[in-house]
Amino acid sequence: MARGKFRSGPDGITVTLRDAERSGLAAVLEQFRQLLLEGTDASMLRFQPPVHIHDHKASDEFWDMAAGPLLRHRLEALEIVEAGLAGAPLDDEAVSAWMQTLNSLRLYLGNTLEVGAATFDPPRPGDQPQEAARYMLYEWLGGLLDQLVATAAGTLPPGSDD
Repeated sequence: MARGKFRSGPDGITVTLRDAERSGLAAVLEQFRQLLLEGTDASMLRFQPPVHIHDHKASDEFWDMAAGPLLRHRLEALEIVEAGLAGAPLDDEAVSAWMQTLNSLRLYLGNTLEVGAATFDPPRPGDQPQEAARYMLYEWLGGLLDQLVATAAGTLPPGSDD
């Protein structure tokens, strides 16, 4: 039986990744940080889509105004995830940062793998090892996100019928 990657406790949720998973995710986070800061990778366009499809000038004006705060928010979320990897318990804000960051990593990888309802073709034996590794990372991050959501949902107070 697979070991859970998150545990709920009195101080919040703790990250229980193995050392290799922890260091691997830390390396991926650093690579993602560099991609965010450089902003030149075509797969990063998913994070700044056109907001006015027929008005490129208006879209550019929007991103001139919004890109800086969004970048700061993503970088702050990365720092929170790194703190969780280092052992800091996750409060509600940190859980949100983890979910956003894991989802952003999956969006980026999904773009590089061309994941889509009709276009995605998982790697097969004989495919390029780098593509297979990216697919495995994409799947692993999805599982990690799923486990975090399940753990966080278990810490919610019971709802009401109101």
